[in-house]
Amino acid sequence: MFNFVENNNPWINRNFGVNANVQFNLAGTNNVALAGGLQDSDSATASLQEFIPEVWGASIQDYMEKNLVFAKLATDQSAMVAGGGDRIHLPRHTELTASDTYGGGTVAVETLIDSNLAFAKSTDAEDAYTLDINQAIHSAISITDVAKVQSSYDVMNLYTSKLGYALAKKIDAFVAIKLLEHVGYNYANGTDDGAGAGNTIELCSGSHDSYDITTTGVATMIEKVYTNDSNMDDWTMVLVPKCYGSLFKLADFAKYEGVGSGFGSQGASQVPFITGYAGKLAGVNVVVTSNFQQYNAGGAVQAQSATPIGNFSSNSITDESELLCGYLIHKDALHIAYASGLKARVQSDYHLPSLSTRFVADSVYGGIVTGTGTAGNQKVFALVSPAS
Repeated sequence: MFNFVENNNPWINRNFGVNANVQFNLAGTNNVALAGGLQDSDSATASLQEFIPEVWGASIQDYMEKNLVFAKLATDQSAMVAGGGDRIHLPRHTELTASDTYGGGTVAVETLIDSNLAFAKSTDAEDAYTLDINQAIHSAISITDVAKVQSSYDVMNLYTSKLGYALAKKIDAFVAIKLLEHVGYNYANGTDDGAGAGNTIELCSGSHDSYDITTTGVATMIEKVYTNDSNMDDWTMVLVPKCYGSLFKLADFAKYEGVGSGFGSQGASQVPFITGYAGKLAGVNVVVTSNFQQYNAGGAVQAQSATPIGNFSSNSITDESELLCGYLIHKDALHIAYASGLKARVQSDYHLPSLSTRFVADSVYGGIVTGTGTAGNQKVFALVSPAS
């Protein structure tokens, strides 16, 4: 019986092994390509069979950060929630004062201190700023052949740049409307006034609807900066395009060459990595953008506008009617934080009915504008033209 099986079955030899003369060719052919990134299994294409979230996530985050304007000016507090959590408390300190240790005058420094030192207490009135990470946004897309996209740097950039820009635009809109609410009266057609309402600088003058910057307006800005116990380098002007464009109509201001690549005595390495950076005005960094947000006149509908409006001079105004030329923002005014691992997360799955790879880029974050209307703690000013 044994010999019969052996002699009549070519697949078995005496050692019950696979016959050396019979082999299956399982090598890749390079001729098969299925939509959705499913390709042949040889080494040349194996690395492209699966969606690579690390590659896409890094690229999307890069494009997102490059397109931020207002959010780029914020201090990133994400490290404070790296281990989890969705709320950050930022201390709200009043100005501290220094006292004479030995009584002042001609008292020798080696004299023993005969009274207790006075310690300023952190009162309930000082409280804290609360930054809640409560914003969740996403951008989704479906790609028929993700392998081909990943194999082409240019094609992949097309998708990641659009996703990154979509996230950046949404995040910037969040920060921009927070700024408007901070310096506005009765915003969103309501009765609420921002913590910095009344912080205004008439940078533009002439008619009520003027966007023209004047030397008088710049002088007023400089005065506000130093009255607020700060330096010019501590601030950034974010201007609407019309306002910035007015500079080139005036003989009082010079146009620097090589915009974005070094100004005056500063080298290119000194230029902040901020989208829209356009040089300096009176020692203050200038950024130009159309990413401003507003509430529609007499309503509560939020929208992007390159010519935003609001109520900045008085809480008696109920209909947004004053032009906003821009903001003057202190370096410590804005704070933003992203949930751990969710600054620009990418997730994907393969969708068989459409033979495509679907993926979502999302971000979870929160932000806050600090400062008040009290001199010395004013961190955001609305740059305006005359109220009437």
